[in-house]
Amino acid sequence: MDELKDETLFHLKMVDLLRKYQFRKILGETQIIHRSQVMVLKYISEHEGCSQVVLSQQFHVSPAAITKTINRLLKDKLIIKKHDHRNLRINLIFLSEKGKLALQNSADKITEIDELTFKKFKHEEITELKRLIDKMIINLSDNDNLNKNAMCELLKKILEGDADAKKN
Repeated sequence: MDELKDETLFHLKMVDLLRKYQFRKILGETQIIHRSQVMVLKYISEHEGCSQVVLSQQFHVSPAAITKTINRLLKDKLIIKKHDHRNLRINLIFLSEKGKLALQNSADKITEIDELTFKKFKHEEITELKRLIDKMIINLSDNDNLNKNAMCELLKKILEGDADAKKN
């Protein structure tokens, strides 16, 4: 049984690595946006004019972490900052035209990878897989009494680490 568990966990890691590989392969040299930045751009597109404080709260990361992400997005000209006319200390964040295109392109590619991932699956198989993975999540989070916010924070830290690992 231990060998089966080890093999199954290895396969889960392989799925993650292959999805990352496919993302890089599909975007190729045109990749101007990192996978973890897609979520931030998507939120900004749905909440035009949000502040960095709101982003920090939404993604359960420190203000410093969101500032780092915002600075990368500004450098790549994917977003625009404008002062709030009611409070000049607050910067409001909007997608630039380049950011809108990058988000759309990335969203299309992610959909393509999702379709590829589940290409030979029946609906019932996807439902069963989700149920089993949910069970794993419950097993892993029950021991630490992790709530939804803590899970989000953990996920963001993992994604930030992934972005930092890419730079090195």
